[in-house]
Amino acid sequence: MSLGGPTGPDRRTVTDHDRRRLKVTSRVLLAGPVLGLLAALALGLLGAGAVAGLAAFLVLCAAASVAAALTTAALAIVDEYRRVHVARRRTLTALALFAGGFVLLFLSLGVAATV
Repeated sequence: MSLGGPTGPDRRTVTDHDRRRLKVTSRVLLAGPVLGLLAALALGLLGAGAVAGLAAFLVLCAAASVAAALTTAALAIVDEYRRVHVARRRTLTALALFAGGFVLLFLSLGVAATV
């Protein structure tokens, strides 16, 4: 077993294909705060308190973070199956989004406990 020399493509380089896939991730992630603001606005118009709006905002941001992570991971799996280069940045982005969704969900639980 030789540890010297590359055995495959360099995972540190980000290609145009990776950038296009990450744009899909960012669009899915951006949907969370947009929908969260709309939900908070709707709750405010219905007479709910600010805490309920914040809880809805955090829950939708957490859901968008997990959905973006799943999208990133699924697209990376498809690209690996097709033997297309997958940059390390895409893998780390998916892991960070899963962790961020976890944190946002716990923040929403703390806010919802005060309602």
